[in-house]
Amino acid sequence: MANINRYNPLNEMVSLREAMDHLFEESIINPRHSNVLNNRGYAANLFETSDGYTLQLPMPGTQPEDVEITVQQEVVYLKWEVKVQIPEGATMHWHGFQPSKYQQSFTLPAPINAERVEAHYSNGILTLQLPKAEHAKARTIKVNSL
Repeated sequence: MANINRYNPLNEMVSLREAMDHLFEESIINPRHSNVLNNRGYAANLFETSDGYTLQLPMPGTQPEDVEITVQQEVVYLKWEVKVQIPEGATMHWHGFQPSKYQQSFTLPAPINAERVEAHYSNGILTLQLPKAEHAKARTIKVNSL
């Protein structure tokens, strides 16, 4: 059976909080060698299913034990360290990522169940499985006749 969704222009409205976050993010100019990244310049994938979200982040030069993950309501906070060994006496031609400490936060569309979050690191990519909180999941309601 097909689901029919009516177009509602109010669904595209942005909350004041989101608008202010966007304003602040766009107004800050990062120095070239900043240790803090923002959403504009960092690649990440976020996928949603009926049960939760999958967040993927590339973290080259990072070891799993150097990643700290904190989850609160619908926000995921990440801190990690990149350790790149530069050969002694080498001349640098490209400097795409440097040994440093980084932090990033992501606000998800709905609250998640922090008790069931899982993290996996493989081939330089951190993958977080973030199940939705029970009260945030869609429910089908059966209509009873009186």
